Amino acid sequence: MKLKHHFLLAVITTLLFNCQSTKKERVTKNVISHENVTIICDPSQGNNLFSSWGVFPKQQESIRRIFMEVTLGHPDSIDIAHWDYMDPIRINRVGGLKGDTLNLEIGKMLTPYGSNFKKDWDWRWQIDVTDFSSILRDSVEITYNHTGYEGANVGWKLKIDFKFEMGDPVAQPLGFHKLYDDGFSYGNPEKPITESLSPKQIKMKEGADFARIRVLHTGHGMDKPKGCSEFCSRWREILVDGKTIDHRDMWKECGDNNLYPQGGTWIFDRAYWCPGDLQAPDIIDFPITKPTHTLDFEMEPYVAEENIQAYESISAMVFEYKKPSKSNDVSLEQILVPNDAPELNRLNPSVIEPKIIIKNLGSENLKEVQIKYGTEGFEEKTFLWKGNLAFYEEAYITLPGIIDFKFGENIFNVALEKPNGKSDEWINDNRKSTNFNSPKEMPQNVVVTYQTNNNPEENTVRIINTDNKIIYEKLPSKAKKDTVYRDTLKLNNGSYRMSLEDSEHNGLEFWFMPKQGFGYLQISDLEGRVLHRFESDCGVGEQLDFIIKNNPTIDTNVEQSLVKLYPRRIRETTQLLVQLEAESNGEIHILKDGDIQEKIPFSNIKEKTFEIDLSSYEDGRYVIELFVNGDSKLKQRISKQNNRN
Repeated sequence: MKLKHHFLLAVITTLLFNCQSTKKERVTKNVISHENVTIICDPSQGNNLFSSWGVFPKQQESIRRIFMEVTLGHPDSIDIAHWDYMDPIRINRVGGLKGDTLNLEIGKMLTPYGSNFKKDWDWRWQIDVTDFSSILRDSVEITYNHTGYEGANVGWKLKIDFKFEMGDPVAQPLGFHKLYDDGFSYGNPEKPITESLSPKQIKMKEGADFARIRVLHTGHGMDKPKGCSEFCSRWREILVDGKTIDHRDMWKECGDNNLYPQGGTWIFDRAYWCPGDLQAPDIIDFPITKPTHTLDFEMEPYVAEENIQAYESISAMVFEYKKPSKSNDVSLEQILVPNDAPELNRLNPSVIEPKIIIKNLGSENLKEVQIKYGTEGFEEKTFLWKGNLAFYEEAYITLPGIIDFKFGENIFNVALEKPNGKSDEWINDNRKSTNFNSPKEMPQNVVVTYQTNNNPEENTVRIINTDNKIIYEKLPSKAKKDTVYRDTLKLNNGSYRMSLEDSEHNGLEFWFMPKQGFGYLQISDLEGRVLHRFESDCGVGEQLDFIIKNNPTIDTNVEQSLVKLYPRRIRETTQLLVQLEAESNGEIHILKDGDIQEKIPFSNIKEKTFEIDLSSYEDGRYVIELFVNGDSKLKQRISKQNNRN
């Protein structure tokens, strides 16, 4: 395909950031390389390149940090894509059309299973790409490679936004080297990966203090007997001059993915990636002690027996830096709780224990920092964190106490002060604020309805108060399979947390496991009005923090209807359970690859179980979408396979 080249002007935002010890301005810049680009597969090639140019900061401008934000959404003119493909994002060319071709992988996007996402869906991910600060200058061509074999009638809407924090570099970059950049065969006795990942001798720049190895690494393929590389755990070691400096299992849990539920096997743990994930790079620093260092990657020895197809997608680079520019320098990376950002939905809303991530950007180990935090309009709290963070290491900190809030919208502030008891040498990244809404309000008398599935021994339902006292509990040992439990509770005024926990990380339902059946969990008032319904296809589980008070303000946006499609892995038929608030008209659509195969209309229905017969359809994957009075109420993918065991 012919690539379109265009320049998108950087949007420069300057924010005054007044602090006690400085009047420096905090300057940020945004460069958007891809603005709502519709991306589709090219089945004839297995990949499709979408390249675009951006105007990045000039060479003489000082850059402190860079973050790349990737947003995928439902396309405007076609249906959304279905499959989990690995999409590399690369710096292709620099310096204009006649400039240098670098072809450096900067990110690795793993697309979600999108079949059940509706028209208004979008999601964003962000990773640190500061190591490319010497390259993301002036005119740069960014290429997004959408791999896979879906047709042109499905795709994604893509946006790539580079966010720059201008100012003194954390450490001055001096140079970079490619180590490995390819898909390397794994388990093939005729092509051992040890031969492909041969040691590399790297000549270091004069004046360099430390080197950083930045790795993007995922496993793919499905061999026997282990299911490598997508579904097998295996270790990787990184060696410098023959000494191991990093050893890790290349495995990732997926049942706690914040983007859920998805249409496919999103809960299955994988080879260091999950569907719907912009992979965060592995960062390994080591001191430069001589002019040349030898770097080597080693993978766990393995030989496949059948269906030899496994490969390791590895992009590894080495960056050389001068000594960190500051001695005592801590950054507030993120406020996790409280925060209304959709990507933090598993942790929020919350009534207790704010959570933050900090990073040490100073050359001195960070052993303590003072943290001030609180909701605007309430008393500020102070906490002294103590630990031992080396340069560029992070800490996940749970702050003590309740989270104050007023009804409706709130602002939560966090500030870091006095790292190691001294003045922070770069204070412009010490403060952040988040917006959050107060938790749901409910009356004192509520009804908990819990429909178990066929494996209730995996699930626990619990309500606790802010003192961690158990108020209500339905233990696995006390629940029978495929049974509805309704318990009326009278709760005192205050804050509570209700949780659903699944020990097998497959929720109350999962389409790939039809024998598990399905269940649901909801909380209602005495009149039967649903106040909150948990997502059944939730992987590890869900939690809800809520408030009990006199004369509560009830959330009127809770869906009162209950709609369930089960099973979703079938031979011939599936059932759609529809329980509506009132008699309604609608249609059931059966789709394949975005095209409507059949419409099943209905009228004056309040409660009915529809049997959907697909016996005359060929095997494959279909999407069932339910419309009630013109609104989409359900969109889920099913798998039809007559010969399934």
